[in-house]
Amino acid sequence: MKAIEPPGATSLVREAALDLAHLLGQHVKVAQLEFKVELRSMGRRACVIAGLAALLALGYGLAMVGLAVVIGSHSATGISLVLIGCAHAIGGGMGLLLVRLRKPGTLIMNTSKAAMARSLEALEEATGPSAEKHHAS
Repeated sequence: MKAIEPPGATSLVREAALDLAHLLGQHVKVAQLEFKVELRSMGRRACVIAGLAALLALGYGLAMVGLAVVIGSHSATGISLVLIGCAHAIGGGMGLLLVRLRKPGTLIMNTSKAAMARSLEALEEATGPSAEKHHAS
């Protein structure tokens, strides 16, 4: 009967390298997914800001046209344009303030950075000097 030999150092190193490569590959996949989610979130926020800025600019333009019409002696039409313009400008301005005051999203890739740090800490623990002392004794 042939005795089963314990794995050699070369096979242990090869297995550890393959496992480390697999772990890093998984971290890269998670980071890519997280990056896509962050980009979508930033894109939506940019669209909201652009829409509110356009609303603010439209309101300002309507208010200025209304003032010009009021000065040109068509006060009924001018006052309504000023009121509509002011409503748009106030709505757009308040929306922009709310967007700015709203808590921003998480920084890009925070979760992936934290997961990678935990993995590296675990790897360092497993291969650190204390682990070598345990194997030596």
